[in-house]
Amino acid sequence: MSEPMIRLENVGKSYDGGKTFAVRNINLEIEKGDFVALLGPSGCGKSTTLMMLCGLYRPTEGSIYFNGRYVNNVMPKDRKIGMVFQSYALYPNMSIFENIAFPLRQMHMKKAEIIEKVQHVAEIVKITEYLKRMPAQLSGGQQQRVAMCRALVKDPDILLLDEPMSNLDARLKLEIRDEIKKLQERIGVTSIIVTHDQEEAMAISSHIAVIDQGVLQQYAPPDELYRHPKNLFVASFIGNPPMNFIDGTLSCSGGVYECVTEGGVLKIPGEKVDSSLLTGNHVVLGIRPHNFDLVGGPEDALTLHTDYIEHLGKENLYRCYMGDAKLRVITPISVDHPVSEALYVCPDYDFVSVFDKETGNIITK
Repeated sequence: MSEPMIRLENVGKSYDGGKTFAVRNINLEIEKGDFVALLGPSGCGKSTTLMMLCGLYRPTEGSIYFNGRYVNNVMPKDRKIGMVFQSYALYPNMSIFENIAFPLRQMHMKKAEIIEKVQHVAEIVKITEYLKRMPAQLSGGQQQRVAMCRALVKDPDILLLDEPMSNLDARLKLEIRDEIKKLQERIGVTSIIVTHDQEEAMAISSHIAVIDQGVLQQYAPPDELYRHPKNLFVASFIGNPPMNFIDGTLSCSGGVYECVTEGGVLKIPGEKVDSSLLTGNHVVLGIRPHNFDLVGGPEDALTLHTDYIEHLGKENLYRCYMGDAKLRVITPISVDHPVSEALYVCPDYDFVSVFDKETGNIITK
């Protein structure tokens, strides 16, 4: 079996003599050509992980390998990586051509080869017409393309992107996101992007590493994270609108599981529950807003009380409550349910997740 392009073994980064951990015990394998997102809230350790990969930070524990090569002590310039920063980091006194050519001049490359390489990457990223301009003459999106060119012109084995779209407005962010994804697919370079935007991560990456408080929570393709989150944190962080959570008490009789909630009793198919992981009766049901069916009465259903309705064009978003739980239910635009009447819903059990309330871990298959 071939070596993964990037391998992290028990990697950690601590400060104050090990008293404060930014990253703890991360194990991760990234295959050649993958586009991986490091995703999590601010301060979770994703940027620290990226800085260890590029060599600006040295791990305090564990090992990092690039294509089987141990790189903990290898200088950034010798790791064959390209780096795209959040701030673009362009030299304001240099033309766009000179900005892209700068790392090649540092490598003492011949002039003719520099011109050829700069022209080549500029054509790929579609900024050839801007090569004679200065950075101040370009928009934010154009400057971001220049930063991409400067990273790619060195023919890196690995491309690292540190929240490269956070300074762009919403519409331009979508545009650049699409361009980065197409570019990565076209050139096939192994890429890692740091982001706190889960929609961005879902749209752009082949795999996502969800990190919280310095700990890797789950590493999987976007669809798997959405459908099969391993714990409550991943379930709550992935998805927009976010997943609904309902406290309940789970019991089993004759292979049939029942979950008693404030809004009613739900029968959960026994084949979905991994009883070996069930450490107690108290559970949390996770149901996404799209995965409710409206029914006519309270039998085997949840009784919700509508607070208000958001009309989203192609669908309606009902904001409801059930005891202390606040829920969101999305219906087709054709559904016109009065706010004053109770809403009876039954979840689609193919998409229900059940979590152990004590551990937060999933107990459904």
